[in-house]
Amino acid sequence: MTDQHNSDKQGAERKRRVVRRRLDMDFTPVRNGMDFLLSAFDHLSQRNGEPGARDLKYAVLHLQAAVEVLLKARLIREHWSLVFSDLNKAKRSDYEKGSFNSCTVLSAVDRLNNIVALQITKEQRQAIGTLADTRNALTHLGHTASVYAVEAQAAVVLDFLLTFIHEELWPKLSREGPYVLETMHHLHARLGDVKALVKQRSQRLEKELQPLADHTVQCPECQQWSVVLGDDPTCRFCLTNFTPYEAAQWYAEDGYAATDKLSSCPRCNTHTVVVGARVAQNKMAGVDICFGCTTEYTNWRLCEAGCGAFVPPDKEPSICDGCLGDYYESF
Repeated sequence: MTDQHNSDKQGAERKRRVVRRRLDMDFTPVRNGMDFLLSAFDHLSQRNGEPGARDLKYAVLHLQAAVEVLLKARLIREHWSLVFSDLNKAKRSDYEKGSFNSCTVLSAVDRLNNIVALQITKEQRQAIGTLADTRNALTHLGHTASVYAVEAQAAVVLDFLLTFIHEELWPKLSREGPYVLETMHHLHARLGDVKALVKQRSQRLEKELQPLADHTVQCPECQQWSVVLGDDPTCRFCLTNFTPYEAAQWYAEDGYAATDKLSSCPRCNTHTVVVGARVAQNKMAGVDICFGCTTEYTNWRLCEAGCGAFVPPDKEPSICDGCLGDYYESF
């Protein structure tokens, strides 16, 4: 009787242990990406006013995770090897174990464009890259980001991502298709709230920026056409402050100009001329403009001696005075 009682008791305890066991996580790459995306929206779309600093931090972290997972899910559909950082080291056994270094998010964008033949635009790529930089800074450097910049970055990336999911992922899904479609309907309605914040602020700034359009450029931080050049360049949208050199260097190196090399300004003697910048007055045509004194040097020529200074169009030979002086002093 006692042995039977003990046996029954032990059996009951085993059953309780089975019931209490942790449930396994069941997240495929697509479901995982959608979960991150939902979380990003939750942190951005606060019911009681604008999201706070903590909400924005997790919105950036989770939106960046969603972008990376979902872009790579599309690469995997094309071929599993495309998510390896080094394609030459791709092994199926490593892929199945998850034991490999995957490509960066921008590499994923480039492979989707160049190998899968998608058409992710330069502006969308820049927005994804800027979001990745913000995520890295927040994670590793304790970065302080502008609320307005994060909202603007997020709006562009969210808009891109929902279209990408609808066109490139959802049509080929079977088991997850209904879940993704239902989630997409839910998120599209909430995207309007995020975009409305950006639109309202842009509209408030429109009259203020209109007279300054000939020396206003796109902000590398929030992608709005609202950086007014001058001695103290400032983005009127996200309130990011730059020195003229910082603004010029960031703008050129992030791919917003025709070249990533800066030139010297003959007027203010600073290395702050961006070649092929686009201004709000004419967003399609490139101008050579000093980010400090706002002088335009379109039709001027670069010094033939290679110093990076500009030379007036009627000067012959097209060598700046500084290089000419150095030449004569050498004799």
